[in-house]
Amino acid sequence: MTSRVFSAANQITTLRLVFVPVFAILALADQFRFAFGVLVLAAVSDAIDGAVARRTGQITPVGVALDPIADKVLMTTAFIILSCLSALPWWLTIMVVSRDAGILLTALLISLVAGYRPFHPTMLGKASTVAQVTTVMAAMARLGWPSWVAEDWLETLVYLAAFFTVASALHYLLVVRQRYAERATEEIQKSES
Repeated sequence: MTSRVFSAANQITTLRLVFVPVFAILALADQFRFAFGVLVLAAVSDAIDGAVARRTGQITPVGVALDPIADKVLMTTAFIILSCLSALPWWLTIMVVSRDAGILLTALLISLVAGYRPFHPTMLGKASTVAQVTTVMAAMARLGWPSWVAEDWLETLVYLAAFFTVASALHYLLVVRQRYAERATEEIQKSES
């Protein structure tokens, strides 16, 4: 059991959590290029951990839970720091963090009330993640290499991330409502039979 918990994939995911304070320290010390490099390494580790888990047959409940937590901790930290540095607007950071907190609380409530239910990301959720990651990377690149990323391009990415964040939040609410209605119907049918 211990070897499955500390599988190679889970170790890579844990490394992504280690990147969070490293990124924060570098960004707050105005070492923007190094902080950008840490974000790139984190993105690479995110791509690798799932592939390693699937290839080695080491998909574990710990890994399934740890992967999105590592992603959210890194992204939340990045948004907050980039807003502190005035590289991203606070309203976007509040929107992103609020959406993630809402999804987390909803999943927790569903687990407490109905038992564990897998909460798979939707296409809009994935689009939101891509838009948010792209926006964070562009903002960080603009700090490190100002000539690489035009201000109007970053502003477009900010509004794109905001759009997908709101759209995916609304979609998740509809999905949760639909699942709750289906469960209520199942329970009514069970009680009638």
